[in-house]
Amino acid sequence: MDAKRLSYLVPRIVQGGYSQGELCEFINLVQKISLSYLKYQEVIGKHIRWERRGKSGELEDMAIDCVAGLFMRNENNEFVQLRRYFGPYLDGHSELNDVELLIMLRRLVIKKTKQELSRIFKERDPEGAKIIRNIRVAVKNARDLGIFREMGREYIFVRNAAPAGRSLAHAEAYAETAKKKSGPPALLKETPKGKPVPAPAPVNVMPVVKANELSEEELVYLRKAKPSIPEKTLKNNYLELSTAKDHVSTTIRKMLSVVKTDERFQNFLPTDVVARLIRHTNLEMVRTRLISQIEDISPLDYVRLKEIERAKKRVLQRVRQKIHSQYVASGKVSTEKGEIYFKTLADVLDDITHSKKIESYFRHLRKYIPDLTQRRYREEERTIFEYLGKLTKKWFRELLKDLL
Repeated sequence: MDAKRLSYLVPRIVQGGYSQGELCEFINLVQKISLSYLKYQEVIGKHIRWERRGKSGELEDMAIDCVAGLFMRNENNEFVQLRRYFGPYLDGHSELNDVELLIMLRRLVIKKTKQELSRIFKERDPEGAKIIRNIRVAVKNARDLGIFREMGREYIFVRNAAPAGRSLAHAEAYAETAKKKSGPPALLKETPKGKPVPAPAPVNVMPVVKANELSEEELVYLRKAKPSIPEKTLKNNYLELSTAKDHVSTTIRKMLSVVKTDERFQNFLPTDVVARLIRHTNLEMVRTRLISQIEDISPLDYVRLKEIERAKKRVLQRVRQKIHSQYVASGKVSTEKGEIYFKTLADVLDDITHSKKIESYFRHLRKYIPDLTQRRYREEERTIFEYLGKLTKKWFRELLKDLL
């Protein structure tokens, strides 16, 4: 679509006087804006798509998923969010040119894409999302830690160690100014009846300094001209300092102490690197604990483990019978799909019985259907498969209650 047509097209889309071709034209532009943002996130190092293949078309599907919410309609067949966003300007008879409308549209689409990416990441990697959230809460609550953003990436540093204490004062002043400028919350959600309600305020409102706002002294202190520390070096040095009982803020400080004492490298760390090291450390500790538990297993524990395995087999027999009698026999799912469901649910039970990290239903199912997308999962698989998953867990829980 030619962006020069926005001054003609946006009023027609918002006020309902559009043709089907004009709507498709507008949707294509919105998708391209979202897609360009997703590609930019990949350029700066974010892992956006499930597969690394550049020609899979997954990014295009994800862009459509991210902006689909903008085209929800109410009972009057109006696009609720577009009407709410552009309506005040159009109703006030403001003369907005194509450039102004394109800027407004980009702002809306990118905000919506960010919201949906956050949801997708939580579904894809709930453990990783939890770690990132804990890091941000820890930084927000710690007076000696701060964050600056550069090229779309966040970096953590010890801020009150900067010369003259400017970084701490500057960050707090920046946060206070941001609160005053933020104004009322954006309206980007609807009630079931289509009435707008205020979107919830962000969970973490922390002082974030932009990289170009850092002073010369701070740039010297952060050693921005130096290379970043190799992740392997950071991990090896950090593991010598870490303990199992460290809080997240303590963990961050210990990682930063590694780079602080080594003047060959930058005196700050990317948030995603900190999150990755926390995850690896947690896995190592869990693995060590499980190995020690296996070595110390008692005869009674051994008997109980055998009983649990027998209970799992009984549940899987019921699951197979349920799939074939209710879904395969009635033609709701094919024989091949029924077998995939059965194998996937067996994997879910394996995770539960072996104390593994519990993955999402979508991620489990994707192991057997590699080309499955979030959109296809929601439309074609989720209703039946998640019902079977809940039933499987219920039956297993009931047998364990009787056993234990």
